[in-house]
Amino acid sequence: MNELKSVPHSQAPGGFAYGGSLMALTYLTNGLMRDERAFYFNEPDWITKYNKQVTFEATARRAWHSDGPENIKELAQKRLKEKGWNDVRPALSVTVRAWIMRSMLESHLREGPEVGLQFLKRAVDLLEWGRIVWKNVANEDRGTIFQDTFLRSVRSMHLGMFMDAYATDPGLNSKFPLEHLKEEAEDLLKEIDIASRNPSKEEVDPGFVSSFCIYPAGSAYSMIGFYHAQTARYSDDIPACIGFVNGAKAYIQAANTYPEDDEYRTFYLCCAMDCMRSAGVSIRDFNKVAIELRAAVPKMMKIWAVSALQQGGRDDKIQANLRSADDLMKLVAEGKLTLEDPVPL
Repeated sequence: MNELKSVPHSQAPGGFAYGGSLMALTYLTNGLMRDERAFYFNEPDWITKYNKQVTFEATARRAWHSDGPENIKELAQKRLKEKGWNDVRPALSVTVRAWIMRSMLESHLREGPEVGLQFLKRAVDLLEWGRIVWKNVANEDRGTIFQDTFLRSVRSMHLGMFMDAYATDPGLNSKFPLEHLKEEAEDLLKEIDIASRNPSKEEVDPGFVSSFCIYPAGSAYSMIGFYHAQTARYSDDIPACIGFVNGAKAYIQAANTYPEDDEYRTFYLCCAMDCMRSAGVSIRDFNKVAIELRAAVPKMMKIWAVSALQQGGRDDKIQANLRSADDLMKLVAEGKLTLEDPVPL
């Protein structure tokens, strides 16, 4: 974005013309989809620069980022007949990528996840439509945004933001139903499973596999864990117990999906232990997960000592669960409890 310059031009609106890179949005969104945790800025004028960059790229590519999906579907097909893919492809790319960035900015800096969710929903809608309408068009023509991996990443981001939106209106009558979250997560896992059994012949780096297969799968499992844990909180007795057990299982699946040094592995093991305590599982099973968690922490700290998750209380949560396991094992050693006793609330 630092390449964007204004140049005096007598015939341009306002007396200035702009010149710069037309790839900034691509680089920003590619990085964001590789790992959202990489998104960080500390320049006070970053938002101003970003807004100018979007205007520059959208104007140059004649994008439709201010239109709704239904209108764009009509306009894109019309322009395709008139101008061809070399015109439509970059316009669609800027449109979708601007929505992705807008969703992140709205969610974290402005109106909140409910507004951010709307822009990701637009992106998913347009991408799924385009993949159907142009299913027989080569990827080189229709563009990267319609590839499986791109849509998978956007859907994963949509899931995460849907969960954040639920947190603003929790409960059984939420505007963001938990059942929808679970169904979308299960659909994403099915899609990833199909992709893993039919791998692309294209050569990709290990980070690509992590970003577009492993991380979305881990996120989807965590959403299912969240679904079970939340519904259990609104249930009684046996249904609640079953819900927390299922939540723990899903969180463990999520943890095991991530690399051993990723902070999400430790965090989801921690979430599993929370569910296990609420379910009243045996001290033996509770301690097994605690052993895994204790082994994972030093590996995590080599990379993720400081992160947004850490600043949100990650380490306090981890240490609380490890202390709980230590205290229980001490009582077992003293003969006051057995390994088969349930973990007390």
